[in-house]
Amino acid sequence: MATRIPVCAPVFTGKERTYLLEAIDSGWISSAGEFIGRFEAGFAKLCGVRHVEACANGTVALHLLLHAMGIGAGDEVIVPSETFAASGNAVVYTGATPVFCEIDPRSWCLDVDDALRRVTQKTKAIMGVDLFGMVADYAGLRAGLAAMGRSDVKLIEDAAEAAGSRVDGKLAGSLADAAIFSFFGNKTITTGEGGAVATDDVELGARMKFLKNHGMDQKRRYYHPELGFNYRMTNMQAAVGCAQVEAAADLCARKKRVNARYRERKLAGAAGIRFADVPKGQDVVPWLHGIVDEHLDGEASRDALLARMLEQGVEGRPFFVPMHLFPYLANTPVAGLGALPITESIAARGLCLPSGGGLTDAEIDRSVEVLLACRTGTARP
Repeated sequence: MATRIPVCAPVFTGKERTYLLEAIDSGWISSAGEFIGRFEAGFAKLCGVRHVEACANGTVALHLLLHAMGIGAGDEVIVPSETFAASGNAVVYTGATPVFCEIDPRSWCLDVDDALRRVTQKTKAIMGVDLFGMVADYAGLRAGLAAMGRSDVKLIEDAAEAAGSRVDGKLAGSLADAAIFSFFGNKTITTGEGGAVATDDVELGARMKFLKNHGMDQKRRYYHPELGFNYRMTNMQAAVGCAQVEAAADLCARKKRVNARYRERKLAGAAGIRFADVPKGQDVVPWLHGIVDEHLDGEASRDALLARMLEQGVEGRPFFVPMHLFPYLANTPVAGLGALPITESIAARGLCLPSGGGLTDAEIDRSVEVLLACRTGTARP
């Protein structure tokens, strides 16, 4: 059998090793050191914002942002159900309630009309999720909220999967009141673990800097005027991140090349298989290369297909299980508007192909061949 093709391996092409050793040699290996500030400044430019707060991971970055915005018990935050669990869980951590909405059947991002229908007097924020690198329609959300007279509702961009993507020239991370990113090992830009909040609101940024460092008074060490968190990024993570930011143009170009080849190959014309439609004005840097196979009966047949592909040495992964189906969220309201059939249908038939930026053309072509053969039962060892 050919060498196994992983679903999303990291790519290191720059000074990651050099900077990491510099951080170790400096002795600053925890939450202080020169690389943290360098990374925050460099990533701010990559997002087109004035302020970035680096964090230990994307989940705590989102919790930090929600807490700093004053979201808590009794509040509601509207979230698309088709997302990684962290999006909704961070809302729960604050004591607020996630209200799950539908996704658009074309882009697979939040459905603006459905989200706006779920706004109540308790709604404090709407969280768009830039699924697989496609960017949610924040302009549409903002216009809809303005028409409702609800300019008090915050817009949050969960851009964990969208580093480098643009809408009409504006970078992901700059499209809402604030955005969060993840730098997990499989992300386009990685620090191993890690996350960040990006915003133009300097006052909000300063509050997050205070809160993520245990809520310690910056003028009086070890005095904590309010409850804070230990959500800081380490200097070693930031060192890797600095090298990744320097190579960001190459890393993003690699992702786009892989996606273009998938779309150009016969996979794009295979009956029943479709990619997400790229909305007008978007320049997408795909994180994962997702497809929906309409010929599949549902989750069981999709998982069986993935298992057959893995037997042939090609690792794929399913779409996220919609959050409204999780047992611990079974009583979460959907504002009286019922189930989410579009979300459930797409999630049950969705799968992601090998997506690493380091994939060769031969590996991409092999992945396509294996998928098509496993769909028809003609795969050979």
